[in-house]
Amino acid sequence: MRAPEGFDAEGNSSTDWSSAERMTVQGQVEPAASSENRDNRDQVATNYLVRLPPRTDVAARDRLEWNGITLEVTGDPLPWSGLALLDHIQLTAVCIKG
Repeated sequence: MRAPEGFDAEGNSSTDWSSAERMTVQGQVEPAASSENRDNRDQVATNYLVRLPPRTDVAARDRLEWNGITLEVTGDPLPWSGLALLDHIQLTAVCIKG
C-alpha cells in the first residue's frame, strides 16, 4: 500500500492511509524474529523477510497486507540479482501489536 502524503492544518507532514493505493503482487513472506516490550504495556513486534518479483514498485514508507495483517516496510527494499530465476526485490517488514 502506498498512501498519499500531505500537510495538516499546522503545516506538519501527514500520511492518509485511508486513501492508500493498493496493488496485488505475488511474493514470499516468512517470519524472521519476534520480540516483546513489557515496559508500561504489552507490545509484540514481529519481523518478516519479504521477497517480491524484480522491478516491483515498493518503497521504504510503504505498507504490505498479508494474511489479514498489515506490515510496515522497514528500510530500503533491495534488488537481488543472480541467476534469472532468482532475481527479486528483498525487504524487511514489521507488524507491531499493542
